[in-house]
Amino acid sequence: MSWLSTVWEAVKSVGSVVKSVVKKVYEVCTSDSAVDSYDRLERIIARPNARQHHSSDGAPDFYDNTIVAKASQLEDKISKANQGLVQQQSELNEARKLMALQVELTRLRASADLIDRSMKNVKIHASSLSVHYQNMRNINGLIDDVNTLRYGLKAVISTINYNANILSGADAKLKRIEGVDIEKNEGAISQVAAYDAFDRTRELLRSEVIELSVVAGKHLNDIEKLKANAADLGGRLGDQIIDFVDKQIVPIIKTAESAGLILKSEVSRLPAAVRENDGSLVFENGSIKLASVE
Repeated sequence: MSWLSTVWEAVKSVGSVVKSVVKKVYEVCTSDSAVDSYDRLERIIARPNARQHHSSDGAPDFYDNTIVAKASQLEDKISKANQGLVQQQSELNEARKLMALQVELTRLRASADLIDRSMKNVKIHASSLSVHYQNMRNINGLIDDVNTLRYGLKAVISTINYNANILSGADAKLKRIEGVDIEKNEGAISQVAAYDAFDRTRELLRSEVIELSVVAGKHLNDIEKLKANAADLGGRLGDQIIDFVDKQIVPIIKTAESAGLILKSEVSRLPAAVRENDGSLVFENGSIKLASVE
């Protein structure tokens, strides 16, 4: 078995797994956007009727230039002023709770953007992995065809030159075929370089699916803080936020976490190329040395 054949054996060994990984990526990576869901939630919170606004235009008038205030009237105004202060304090507390909720919402939206981008990156890396594998197949076929032509051409040239030597005489000297380079040029077509690109894409995909599951898992925990803030806010708006999060956001994030865990298992079936400290590939018995991935 030639050196190129042993390299091709390494390529063929991952073929079925590559197809399985790419298929699984498009099965589990949905197109639902977590960021879009958070944007819809922000619009719910921003609605004019989402919370009751109170006007201070009806503040009590402590001074009446036309009528002398009686003691009972003064007490009544003081009572109304106290009620106004209590109302203002209540509104202030509500505003603080709403601000805390909006801060948490903004932070979660940024995290959701990372999840959305990670899902897209997983698809991109999976597609690139498939392209690199197809390139390796094409390169192997091209090398086989070129070698077949090269061996045939060498035989033709050898036969023509042999006959030219026999038929040449003192009166007529036949011209030999010379100066034609049909030997292999190292690096002209490289299976090794193609496999190197394939393996680096495999590692990018593996890192991305691991990151996806970690970020999504952390996001699910952080959502509980958002729901706690909504519960603290209370009222109709608080209930709306909790209901929206449970029905519109949590399922998307759980799907992303599940996709990351499933794909981590799938991608781990692809063996990794063993590399030197400088990143170059390690060879063993003329073939690229491969190792299993945990």
